[in-house]
Amino acid sequence: MTAANSPAAPPAGRPAESGRQGAVAGAMVGLFWVDRDGCWLGAPPGGEGAAVRLTDAGLEVTGASAAVQNWPQVERVALPDASARSAFRRGLSTAIGLATTMAGFGGPEAAPLMTVCVTHAEGTSEHLVSSAAAPAYTEREVELSHRLLERFVAGELNPSLLGDWWRSAGHPASPRPAARETLLEQWCGR
Repeated sequence: MTAANSPAAPPAGRPAESGRQGAVAGAMVGLFWVDRDGCWLGAPPGGEGAAVRLTDAGLEVTGASAAVQNWPQVERVALPDASARSAFRRGLSTAIGLATTMAGFGGPEAAPLMTVCVTHAEGTSEHLVSSAAAPAYTEREVELSHRLLERFVAGELNPSLLGDWWRSAGHPASPRPAARETLLEQWCGR
């Protein structure tokens, strides 16, 4: 497997940074970010920190703790601290954030970090990645994303499934929460 050294794509709803050449659009579906370079857990790689790319062969970790784990070596992948909230709490958080920004009390905060825990024969490795959801994922999409990760680990599905969807749908922007949940349900049901 080759290391991922592709340009970063901005999280949903955020414009590409000026001066970054080759920045591409992508879409968030559950805990995954999908773009022309493949499928990532959380947000695509940014200026600092790690990013975890999912390929049909395994996981590629970029950043200071760069590593490659092939699926047969992986026993489990989980993001135990992925920020999940009900629709009401997500809406309330967004409204409060908007009100404080409009009142001049600051702008949007940096994306929260999530821990990708990879269990393998040698133990567990942890990698911090940025969340692609602001302010949080739905509880259902976190649950479904973990089910999809289980299917990748078991070899029942390949992460290229998400990239195939993104390309066949004409490079869509991130779907709304209900549509993301529907996509995850369809993929988990395969």
